[in-house]
Amino acid sequence: MTSTTKRTAGRLPTTARRVVAGVTGVAAVAALGLVATLGDQWAQAWTGAEERAVAAGTRSVAVQPAEEALVCPAPVKLPDGADVGDSQFSATPVPTRSGLGAVVLGGAAGGTGSDGVGSEGDLAPRTTDLGAGDAAPLAGDPGAVAQQGAVDGVRVLRATPVPEEEFRAAGSLASVTTQGDLRGLAAGSCASPGTSLWLVGGRTTVGTTTTLTVQNPTERPATVTLDVYGPSGPVALGGGGTFTVAAHEQVATRLESVAPEQDRLVVHVGSTGARVAASLQRQAIDGLVPAGTDLVTAGASPRASLAVGGVVSHGETLDDPHAPRLRLLAPGTDESGTTTARVSVYGPSGEVALRGADEVELDAGVVTDLPLGGLPAGAYTVVVDADAPVVGGARFDRAGRQPDDSVVGGTPYDVAWSRAQSAGSGGAPGAPLGTLALPPEVQAQVTLAGVPGTRDPEVDPAGEAAVTVRSYDAAGAEVGATDLTVPAGSTVTVPASELTGDGSAPVAVRVDRADTEGSTEGAGGVGVVWSAVLSADDGTATTGTLVAVLAPTPALTAAGDVAVRSVDAAG
Repeated sequence: MTSTTKRTAGRLPTTARRVVAGVTGVAAVAALGLVATLGDQWAQAWTGAEERAVAAGTRSVAVQPAEEALVCPAPVKLPDGADVGDSQFSATPVPTRSGLGAVVLGGAAGGTGSDGVGSEGDLAPRTTDLGAGDAAPLAGDPGAVAQQGAVDGVRVLRATPVPEEEFRAAGSLASVTTQGDLRGLAAGSCASPGTSLWLVGGRTTVGTTTTLTVQNPTERPATVTLDVYGPSGPVALGGGGTFTVAAHEQVATRLESVAPEQDRLVVHVGSTGARVAASLQRQAIDGLVPAGTDLVTAGASPRASLAVGGVVSHGETLDDPHAPRLRLLAPGTDESGTTTARVSVYGPSGEVALRGADEVELDAGVVTDLPLGGLPAGAYTVVVDADAPVVGGARFDRAGRQPDDSVVGGTPYDVAWSRAQSAGSGGAPGAPLGTLALPPEVQAQVTLAGVPGTRDPEVDPAGEAAVTVRSYDAAGAEVGATDLTVPAGSTVTVPASELTGDGSAPVAVRVDRADTEGSTEGAGGVGVVWSAVLSADDGTATTGTLVAVLAPTPALTAAGDVAVRSVDAAG
């Protein structure tokens, strides 16, 4: 797929672009006196006619969109000092392999030179380190580029939107370890930095390590404040709750040192001074047996309705400790009272009743796990509707087997955490529903759920949503387009290899509302929530025993113009 790259004529000088873009993407309201504070550079760029136009009313000013940066989680590694003892029982008997997948659709291409810098100062889509160095341009035609390969450090996907055009950028990192304490497939999507991030997952009990990594890709230092919630409510962190992350640096904190013996964790990362990215690396052992590794990335902010996709049941019983679990938190204090959350589960055969667990009472600030055992084998999507804002996530385990030459008995498990998304809503034909880049060395199953707009336990879901799933190769070229119908209240699963037409593994997948009138909607419309369940082999006779889940990155459209008008600021 290709798209035409556009240039905005008459771009403002750099200082003015930064000022206007920092005000708003919709409208900038400026007093006449403010022009003086911006300096002569902007004022001299305007003609007398432009000044009179602003004085007379409202005027549109062309603004070049700012570069977008998606920060990828750090590759998995064993914490310092964790690998000690007899080499026969080494915590790291095999190396960890980490890979990155990235795609940019609709971004500015620029003219790439040997340093990765485009013409007119524009930077072509590329991945860099945290300091914006070590640039690796993405391959492909203008408007559709991709990258996939091995990495050994933190990478940042950088690309610039084209004004007024749809822009899709996505990246993901995966680390595969086949033996030892880190045995597992750990994967996380690259994310835009922010000032308020919610991480749902992990614990700090004996045998489990949860490491928080905060990254600052900007030019300014960030002051970070942590709020940690556990099964008894907010955790007192003392001096470990606030720290500084220097520009282009990252800080790793082992949460068991600041919030020990917490069986359930939710972490809120707040930042001032600069936007940051954050993730949790969680790994566990049961005695000497690996109990799973994964990366937890930031999910949806507190909201009354959320969805968690890609939750896989292997047919575990209700009381099986390895059955899937839904984790919820209603942020707040004791004075906030209790929140009631209703849980809907949508599977391959439609909605599944939770037998008395379809409603859960959440005490403010207390992390609650809801077991999802008893579900038939298959992939599910869990939707939560609460009477106050909540955050959530879900996990599931997958059993493996020890290598034939292992000196340790027992069944190893891997764990996958799925982050919360918006619960979805009905959309217009052709509306974008997100993009996912897939890392190398994994197999992927795309799961799509039809979420009823009105979720009434007394009413069966009705309607369906028509979507188009497109796949892309390592050069950013579209290699397949598949039309699917997703019934309301059901989860549909499609192997990613079936989306390319030739059975090859795509580098990226995007989902859109079908550009037809093929959707029929029940009351409130049918939304679509989707994700990808990843798997990898651990080198034994059993295949696909290592697992992880990725959620898509939403598309955006950058404004090309902002409205500037004069106001009387007297007084």
